[in-house]
Amino acid sequence: MFLNPTFSIRSLVAFFLLVILIAGCNGNPPTALTPAPAQTEIATSNVQPPAEQPSPTPPPAQVWLVIPNGSETTANEIKTWLEDKAVSQNFIFEVHPPSDLENLPANLRLVIFSGPDAQTSAWEDRFPQTGLIILNDDSTEASQNVSVIRSTPILQAFIAGFITTLIAPDFRSGALFNQNDPLLSQLQDGFINGGRYLCGRCAPVYAPIVFFPQTSTFNPAGEVQDWIAAFDSLHQNRLETLYLADPFLLEPQLLEAISRQNVAFLTTQTPAEDWRSQWIATLQVDRLTALENAWESWQNAEPGKVWQAGIRIAEFNPDRLTEGKLNLALKTLNDLENGWIYPLSIP
Repeated sequence: MFLNPTFSIRSLVAFFLLVILIAGCNGNPPTALTPAPAQTEIATSNVQPPAEQPSPTPPPAQVWLVIPNGSETTANEIKTWLEDKAVSQNFIFEVHPPSDLENLPANLRLVIFSGPDAQTSAWEDRFPQTGLIILNDDSTEASQNVSVIRSTPILQAFIAGFITTLIAPDFRSGALFNQNDPLLSQLQDGFINGGRYLCGRCAPVYAPIVFFPQTSTFNPAGEVQDWIAAFDSLHQNRLETLYLADPFLLEPQLLEAISRQNVAFLTTQTPAEDWRSQWIATLQVDRLTALENAWESWQNAEPGKVWQAGIRIAEFNPDRLTEGKLNLALKTLNDLENGWIYPLSIP
């Protein structure tokens, strides 16, 4: 039996078409190997920059009060003012002995010495970034970061001589000075010149006739009876007023002896209430005004300067130092501080 040729050709063509169709249905197209955009964005967003570390906070700046031996009285006068000033301007205030300057902290900005001391030598070379103010120093010169406040004991002695002689009805004024004071001779001359600036030779009307003012000394290491003896020696010339030039002399036994003789006295510190009737006034060195000026100059980054402490009548007894006499004393004090009067040489 023979197949029809036409049928055979058609069957082969159909078979091949069927194979091609089956292959086309079962085949998978090739996959592109490219990263998914969404996945890339997510990965990028999860990467965080390193956190910045905060800078360390610098310690607050410090101000020191340094107290050399012998300057405790001045330190007590200025300590409260200094502490208030420092705290109000966000400084840390501390009190130190001079030996602590061997190791200065890096945040120390200003040092105030209540008196002269060897530690202040060559300051600008040793501590060029730290300011220095020295009180009661009559020899150190100012420099770029060093200011000096001169003391005024001779001016104080001069105006004390003027006031005690002004109060004395017959010019009979006197003074007791510390015998160990290195300026003793100048203090005595200043006191005498203060009285003579008022009254010239200051010769009294009544006996004993001696020229006033008169001065004497006391030994601070001695007994109170020794001080009373020094007063008695002066009072042989019938004193009417007396300048007690040292706080040591506010000793009740001495004040009692002076008051019994009806002698009025001028002091450097206000006495207790028991002695106010014979008390004239309290005459003090004004260091705070000069210190404030030096502080402001330092804060303004100005070069160091020499400042002069002033004198002030801190308190007074109006029964002794009446208004007219007070005004005359203040005018004379103003002329003295402004250089119109030279305390060691008067016309």
